[in-house]
Amino acid sequence: MSAFPEPTDGESVDFLEERDGDTESWTRADPREALIESFGRFGYKVTLRDGEDVHYCALGLEDDEYLGRCDCKGWQYHDGPCAHLCTLRKADFLGLVSVEATNGSPADEHEMCHATGETLEGEPHDTAIEQTRDYEQEMEGRA
Repeated sequence: MSAFPEPTDGESVDFLEERDGDTESWTRADPREALIESFGRFGYKVTLRDGEDVHYCALGLEDDEYLGRCDCKGWQYHDGPCAHLCTLRKADFLGLVSVEATNGSPADEHEMCHATGETLEGEPHDTAIEQTRDYEQEMEGRA
């Protein structure tokens, strides 16, 4: 489901370095030429004009610092943000999207991970699921 080899917390994203370095990711990023759909608090589906695939991204703000992730190979294998995240940053600057604040809580990190299709061990609802299964098995045993 996800391009990530293993789950990671939302990572700090340095867009100024991308802009100042005039990287390929920054240059490719044009929110006016991209298709951006938001979902949830942190989730975005981004399709670049020169790309064929929809990529799932998460972007949030914590203490005026951007935290993000993407399911693309550019994010997985390269340093710095991918073109999809750079597109979202530019869209935020232009007022085309509104990046939500995160408090760094496990629930917010969980939501950011799920925005990119990651599944995590020990998810907050795992305990409830296990308790329900145990209860169902106990009820079957009594029948």
